[in-house]
Amino acid sequence: MLDAKRLRIFCAVAAEGSFTAAANRLHLTQSAVSQQIAILEREVGIPLVERLPRGVGLTEVGKVLAERGQSLLREIAALEQELHRVADPPTRVTLGVFSTAGAHLVPIVVQKYRERFPDTQLILHASQPEDLEAKLAEGLIDVGLTWDYDFLARPMGALHRRHLLNDPLCLLLPRSHPLASGLEPLRLAEVAHEPWIVRGHRPPYRDAFEVMCRIAGFEPDVVFHTEDYQSAQGLVAAGVGLAVVPRLSMTAQRPDIVLRPIHEPAFARRIEAVVLPHTGRNQRAEQLLSLLQETLSAGPHE
Repeated sequence: MLDAKRLRIFCAVAAEGSFTAAANRLHLTQSAVSQQIAILEREVGIPLVERLPRGVGLTEVGKVLAERGQSLLREIAALEQELHRVADPPTRVTLGVFSTAGAHLVPIVVQKYRERFPDTQLILHASQPEDLEAKLAEGLIDVGLTWDYDFLARPMGALHRRHLLNDPLCLLLPRSHPLASGLEPLRLAEVAHEPWIVRGHRPPYRDAFEVMCRIAGFEPDVVFHTEDYQSAQGLVAAGVGLAVVPRLSMTAQRPDIVLRPIHEPAFARRIEAVVLPHTGRNQRAEQLLSLLQETLSAGPHE
């Protein structure tokens, strides 16, 4: 009989492509992950993974188990959550949020949720978009906020997605730049010759900025990668290069930089809410989902 804990570890290895990455994701040691996979292989009596020079691959049997296992884990998680809801109806709901949403959008949602549902506690859980499916399946969150670029969609597996709003991408220039004084939108091609500062992203968006520039008709000269938008502001102000940033990331804008809209073509992040398929949801999650749509789709933040 398959053990759910070992199956979850195996699915993490299949998704990450290595024992080390899966261990980091699950907050386990690499040796613990390797040991659990070895036990699972003994239980089923068939090899599931192949050791490669870098990471691991799946055997044909492993591929079948990974695909069916993810579905099975979602069903188990949904069943566990349903049993808990019947035995002990929830008085709280958890929202997974990414950083720029937490800085600007979420305070609006929290205020309205408390006004409408004073008997339910809304808990915020810092979550990266790529972690939402696992956190929803494990019951760590009830609803997740995610984003993806309109020109490069992020796969979200079997999760149900609801569009909330578009977050336009804008050009960030130092106030001393010749194009900083205007108000009308700019084309990226107008500054194609400039050096660029790029916010680093995990896959599938590691090369998203380069893809966007190619759509605009040029290859960018990237001179610096940074891990956050605040650092990007400082580097632009210092004249290191220009940057493209989401409008929502600029809630605390430095006085020595200027934000200009982009057009022809325009680009944006799509902000969405994601939840489990219907059978894995609860009344509190549905209430939060409806409030998110009502509050953020109305656009008062823009």
